[in-house]
Formats: sequence, C-alpha cells, structure tokens
Amino acid sequence: MHTICHVEFSATDLARSQAFYEGLFGWTFRSFGDDMVVFGQGEKHIGGLIRSEARTPGNSPTVWFEVEDVDAMVTKALTVGGAAAKPKAEVPHVGWSATVSDPDGNTVGLVQFA
Repeated sequence: MHTICHVEFSATDLARSQAFYEGLFGWTFRSFGDDMVVFGQGEKHIGGLIRSEARTPGNSPTVWFEVEDVDAMVTKALTVGGAAAKPKAEVPHVGWSATVSDPDGNTVGLVQFA
C-alpha cells in the first residue's frame, strides 16, 4: 500500500504519444476506453496516456498511489493542508479513484482497487 501504482500522461494525440513511448521504452499498450490507453511491460501495469484537448506544461504526469480507502485518504489530505481536486469516482473493472492536491497545487492520484 501507499506505493506508486499508475503514472498518467496527458496527450493531445494518443496515437502519436503511444508511438513515442513504445519506441522509446518498448512499452505495450491496450485501450482503456475511447480517451485512454494504458501501458506496461508485458503484464506489468505502469500507467496511461489520457486524451486532453490541450497540454499545459507542469500539469502532467499525475502519479497515482494505491490506498486501502479512498475516502479516508481524501479526508486525511484535507486535514494535512491539501485540497480535494476530483471527487471519488468508480473506475470500471478497477475500483475507485479520487485526486487531491498538495499545498502547492500538485495533483496526487489515489486509487482503491476492487
């Protein structure tokens, strides 16, 4: 628990970004809906590319941490000076996720696997 489980890069062109990372690192990709592809090495999951209309430097990647309880961690983030960024949402076939931000506005992803 509390280890990095997913790194997410914003991409304005999923195919172009996929080709870049596939060529650079040899990652394998699979579709995860219309707006995302996930990548890894063999069966080992590393992260994803998520479609974005525009890419703003400094807003990507989002690093995701596996947690036991998303709700408890969002509450904890608020008590230690953070803020809620995106509310808890179901991730089909995965579990639950939410994002919080640190006092400087850096986004931190939280995922609770089903």
